[in-house]
Amino acid sequence: MEELARQLGISPPPEPHLYLSKQREARAAAQLADGRPILALGPAANWGGKVWPAERFAEAARRLTAPGGILPGARLMVLGAPHERRDIQPVLAASSDPLDLTGGVDLLDLFALLRRAALYIGNDSGLMHMAAAAGIPTLGLFGPSAEWRYRPWGEKSAVVRTPETLEELTSAPDYDYRSHRSLMLNLSVDRVVEAAEQLWRRVHQV
Repeated sequence: MEELARQLGISPPPEPHLYLSKQREARAAAQLADGRPILALGPAANWGGKVWPAERFAEAARRLTAPGGILPGARLMVLGAPHERRDIQPVLAASSDPLDLTGGVDLLDLFALLRRAALYIGNDSGLMHMAAAAGIPTLGLFGPSAEWRYRPWGEKSAVVRTPETLEELTSAPDYDYRSHRSLMLNLSVDRVVEAAEQLWRRVHQV
């Protein structure tokens, strides 16, 4: 969004937004009627190099939803495509009652549910941008892609990346763009939890 606005000479860039029907809003409200806070997670991506390990998503979720976390007792909302479900199973297993949105969900219905989440954490993907468009605090995880170009856009968004720069990752002797091995392994759970807490405090001014 920021890069496109720059190329078009638009400043400041507008925040993304999607519009929903009252029917979709009502369905989402009914599905989340218990009022529990929601931690939304997007642990997949269209290329394995951008994928932070699912086990680390699970650990970050446990810490953020623990009694001392920023979202104690929150329910997990796990997003992904049907073919990604096996890979992100550790995230689903991190909760006794996750809201499993890993297949067969209309994108606008999914967006209506996302709008009711308290926080989104995810890899660099289209779902990350949907979360930002939903106006919820959105933390994007980056490694072998350019956060200055692809980061989620909006006042409630933030990014955290690997200790290595994009250039360091993609110029390494063993780098192969055809490989699907994760290049996010040096991004620690501690760093992601810290970034999520910082975003939460900034958005809520606490």
